[in-house]
Order: sequence, then C-alpha cells, then structure tokens
Amino acid sequence: MKMNKLKPLMSILLMLFFTASVFSQNKNEIKSFTLKEAVDYSVNNSYKTRSADLDIKSTIAQRRGFISIGLPQVNASASYQYYANIPTQFMPDFLTPVIEGTMAKHGLIAPSQISAPNGDMIPIQFGAKNNMTVGTSASQLLFDGTFVVGLKAAALLVDLSKTSKDKTVNETKASVIQAYYLVLIAKENLRILDSTYSNMNQILEQSKQIQKNGFMDETDIEQMTLNVSNLKSKKESTERNILLITDLLKFQMGIDINDSIILTDNLTSMIDQAVASNIIDKQFDVNSHYDYQLMKGAETLQSQAVKVDKAKYYPSMNLIFSTSSNAQRDKFNFFDSEKWYNTTLVGVNLSVPIWSSGIRYYKIQQDKFILEKQRIAVKQVEQGLKIDVQNSKLSLKMYTDQFYTDKKNMELSNKIYGKTLVKYREGLASAMDLNQAYLQMLSQEGSYINTMLQLLNTYTNLNKALNTL
Repeated sequence: MKMNKLKPLMSILLMLFFTASVFSQNKNEIKSFTLKEAVDYSVNNSYKTRSADLDIKSTIAQRRGFISIGLPQVNASASYQYYANIPTQFMPDFLTPVIEGTMAKHGLIAPSQISAPNGDMIPIQFGAKNNMTVGTSASQLLFDGTFVVGLKAAALLVDLSKTSKDKTVNETKASVIQAYYLVLIAKENLRILDSTYSNMNQILEQSKQIQKNGFMDETDIEQMTLNVSNLKSKKESTERNILLITDLLKFQMGIDINDSIILTDNLTSMIDQAVASNIIDKQFDVNSHYDYQLMKGAETLQSQAVKVDKAKYYPSMNLIFSTSSNAQRDKFNFFDSEKWYNTTLVGVNLSVPIWSSGIRYYKIQQDKFILEKQRIAVKQVEQGLKIDVQNSKLSLKMYTDQFYTDKKNMELSNKIYGKTLVKYREGLASAMDLNQAYLQMLSQEGSYINTMLQLLNTYTNLNKALNTL
C-alpha cells in the first residue's frame, strides 16, 4: 500500500530530474560556426546592432511625434473653487436715490427729504461659495512654415539613423571576421609551437643521455633546457590567449561568454581566398561608404536647419474651439437638476512675426556657417577615405608578396633546422649550431604568423571600405 503511494512521487521526481538534465544539456550545448554563420549571427544578435535597431525605433517615434503636432489637439479641464469669504467689491451708491425716489413718488416721504448725491461707495458681494467649471478645448494647426520644413528634417533623421545602423552592421561584421581570423591564427601558432616543443623536448632527452656518457658539454644541455622551457612558456601563453580571443569573438557576436563555440572554417582556405581575390582591382565609390553617407546626411540635415530658421519669418495660423459649462451654488450640489451655463467659442489665431531685433537673422547666419563647415568636413572625409582605400590596396599587395616570401623562408628554415638536427645526431654539428638553427626557425615562423594576420586584417578592412563584406 505504501509502495503504491510512493510511485507517483517517484515518477514526478524522475521527470523533474530528466527535465533538468535536458535543460542543462541544452544550456551547455556547443555551437559550431563557419565564418559566414558567425557573421550572420552577429548581424541580428550583437550588442551594437541591437542597440542600433532601438535607435531607429526611437527616431521613428520622434518623427511620428513631430507629425502629431500638425494633428488636432484636444484637452479637457475641470476646476472647483470654494469661497470661504465671497469677494467684496465697492460700487457707487445707486440704490439710495432709487429707493428714496420711489418712496417720494408714493408719498411716503417728502421730496425735500431725498438725500443729495454725495458720491458714497457701497460694498457688494457677487457670486456663490461653490463654483465649478468643466470644459473642452481643441486646436488645429492650419499653417506653420517651421512645421512643414521640420517634417522633411524628421524624415531625414530617420534615414540617417538607418544609415548609422548599416554602418554599425558593417563594423560588426569586420570585427567578427577579424576576431575569427585571430582565433584561427592563434590556433595555427599553437600547432607550430606544440610540434616544435615536442621535437625539442625529444632532442633534449636524447642529449641528456649523450651527456651522461660524456660526449656532450653540460652547457649545451642547459641551453637546450632553456629553449624548451621558453617554448613551453610560449605554448601556455598562446593557449591562454586563444581562450581570451575566443571570448572576444563571442562578445562581438553577442554570445554569452560562458557558452562554448567551435570554429569550423579552415585558415588555409581563407588565406587562399584573400590572396586569390581581385579586390585590389575593384573601383572605390565613395558614395557607398557609410562614413561619407553619414557626413552627407548631416550636411543635408543642417541645410534643413537653415530652412527651419528662415520659416520663422512666415506667419502661423491655428483654428481654435472651446466649450465650457459653469455652475455656482451656495451648497455643494452640482449633480442636481439646477442649470449649468454654457460658453462656446470658435476662432482663428494668426501670428505674424514683425521684428525680432536681429535674433532670427543672426540665428540663420550661424546655421549657414555651420553648414559651410559641414561641407568642408564632407570633402575632407571624401579625400581621406580615398587615401585610406588606396593605402589598403597597396598594403594588401605588399602583405600578399610578403606572405609568399615568409612562407618560403619558413619552409627553408625548417629544412635547415631538420638538416642541422640530422648532423647533430651524427655528431657533425654542435649544440650551438642546432640552437642557432632553432632560433632562426622560430623567428621565421613568427614572421609568417604575423604576416598572415596582417594580410587577413588588411583584406577585411578593404572589404569593409568597399562595402563588400
């Protein structure tokens, strides 16, 4: 009986355990990315592109808010006032002559008893203690020059934010590509260091055996030990750098740094693609560069600012409508059937600027100077971009040639090291000769790795400038 009661509980516990296990596996799932997949992922998920999307939405909301200025505006109002003491006003004493004249007419007093006018003032209270007013007002903009010009400026601002987002996407792509390259090159460097370390460690162990038999100087063993130790340190440092660079790539892509990723593209194929591409021959259109587009957009926006200030010389017109109801009571009984008194008006407000003592004029002059300055900046950016693209093309050609040279030199230094190693084992070369060959090989490998990185980065920067990422 007890077992029957425990079965449902055990089933629930097993189900919860299974669900938690599946969730944990999904959470720690390793994601693999080609370079294209990494770039595509970053376009939608990177922190910068997501922030740029919000900027666009913000400017669209700003534009719609500006459009709303030209639509009808309706407001309702209500007010209640209680007078503990009703306001008192002084008026000329017109009651006494009227009363005495009436009395004299009916023979109640003699005409001689009528008081002579003396200019006295009497206090009179108007109104009731409780007052309430409710009303509705509406207005419609009929014409305003600044509004008409401002509509176009608001639309330009939206276009500018979209161009800014496109620039952010382009920069994000470049950052992800370069980080992807950096990880692969670091792994290639680690592979070379690992292979060299294994060979050097093996040679060190063999040399120690030779030294025990008295056929090698102890200083040579110490030199080899130092080389192996340095290699091990470089290898460990490179391993740590790979972790840091991989985290940087995940950060650029918008992936949680605690997640694991695998890069599936091959470094050799990427080098071949960069070398074989005809991107150097591609013509540069400055109008396609986002920096230039943004500067031209800012120039157009500034020209609209000049037009807005000029439009302030034009008159503006608004249609207005207002209706209200007012009630006065000695007691707070506004919800009874007693009458409310209505007031309704319809009108047009016309405002014509006449004289501002130069405020509007000098504001236009300031905007014109800023516009001229912006045009100079556009020209400066145009020339600067052309120089940068030309330098990138020359650098890409230089690093391509350097890559072939460094590759041959690395292969040659490896051959020299291999031949020196054979001679060393046969007793025809000293440990100093082997050490010199090793250092030469290590130097050439470092140059080869650095040239690969410079080649790929220059290739990416040129693609970024040409908008071909």
